[in-house]
Amino acid sequence: MKPPMNLRVRLAGILALVLALTGALSCAGDASPRSGVVLVVLDTTRADHFSSMGYPRETTPNFDRLADESRLYRNAWSQAPWTLPSFASIVTGVLPRHHGAGMKPSESGARQLQGVRPEVPTMAELLSRAGYATAAWVNVVFCNPGTGISRGFDVYDFHTSDASNQGHRDARATTDAALRWAESVGERDFLMMVHYFDPHLVYDPPAPFDTRFEPAGASALPRGFGHARELFALRRGEIELTPGEKGSLIARYDGELAFADEQFGRLRAGLERMGLWEDSLVIVVADHGEEFWDHGGFEHGHSHHRELLHVPLIVKRPGESPESRFDRVRQIDILPTVLDYAGIDGPPLPGGVLGSVDAPFAIAEGSLWGGDLVSIRGDEGTLIQEQDGSGRLFYAADDPDERRSVLDRDATAAESLAGVLSLVPAPGQGRLDVDLDPEELQILRDLGYVE
Repeated sequence: MKPPMNLRVRLAGILALVLALTGALSCAGDASPRSGVVLVVLDTTRADHFSSMGYPRETTPNFDRLADESRLYRNAWSQAPWTLPSFASIVTGVLPRHHGAGMKPSESGARQLQGVRPEVPTMAELLSRAGYATAAWVNVVFCNPGTGISRGFDVYDFHTSDASNQGHRDARATTDAALRWAESVGERDFLMMVHYFDPHLVYDPPAPFDTRFEPAGASALPRGFGHARELFALRRGEIELTPGEKGSLIARYDGELAFADEQFGRLRAGLERMGLWEDSLVIVVADHGEEFWDHGGFEHGHSHHRELLHVPLIVKRPGESPESRFDRVRQIDILPTVLDYAGIDGPPLPGGVLGSVDAPFAIAEGSLWGGDLVSIRGDEGTLIQEQDGSGRLFYAADDPDERRSVLDRDATAAESLAGVLSLVPAPGQGRLDVDLDPEELQILRDLGYVE
């Protein structure tokens, strides 16, 4: 017996609606690709040594290719001039005074490594709670698991180095390890953080990168120059390098950067082959820069000048058109960008989503060698001082290389920036002293980082 006509019409309508909804859901499922975050952190990498940032040597063809396809942020700033606090700002989205990671005097007066405060959530923790597979490959003692950088990672593949780029896992081995893990991701959303330590001292790239940029085709320095003992002797004035020797150091540094760039190209090709690249958020950033006698010094961790805090930042976000941008952005804008891409609600953060934020100021804090520094960059210029307000340097906006401090001439502008600093919320109260294993502790003692 057939149902009445009006019931048949209603049933047909319901069936059509069900089929339409089923189709819509099916299409929605097809249109919702897996969510991937690829965060590449380059150690000790100056923004102005990227070819795409105007450097005359072709050091970064693979990063340049990504920059051409993505958003290249030309005005990006680190939150600290050395690894631990800047890395912590990348993964927590807050300033060093708030995440707490760095090097501080202990009650006895000795220097104590401090990790991320336990109450401050990390990128990996927030994504892991949302079901992401999370993995990191990290190659420096300052980011050992005890520092809290590892929190939230399912896999934290940490290789201890001597903090002088000797005996470390190089970019080739790091890339191999990252691609092996990527093969296991399956259909899960994922976060992978890949740390390339190679541009850090000692500059010792493999052939052919070891001599690629040497002006004379051969180095003016013996291989392996730049260990801690030579670095300290340079600072004490016991070693004086000739212009040719300085040129060789810079050539080797550029070779390390070019080698890391080559391996990034391999990382990209592998992720493309696995189908994990196109729809992923890809972020390339440095933890801090390096000084090559720009202000009379060498290496990093001792000042807040531009060469130590201006970092490369490239962001490939699906659906965004490529462009070169001059917004003032910071490492603390990276976590809000990741959470926005992933559709995850996170804690209140001081940064904003890259592409929609032009920060009025960039603040950096702390140092490894140069005292308890703080700096602020804004449209007025740059103010660098001790946390207590002493030892001030002020560079006007028309002096971007920070060559001439004009504190007396522009005292009003300096006071304006100092006033902004005074409004930044005070540090949190929690403190996490890092307990290092004997091997790691001895490494830092040998290098003079701790007593």
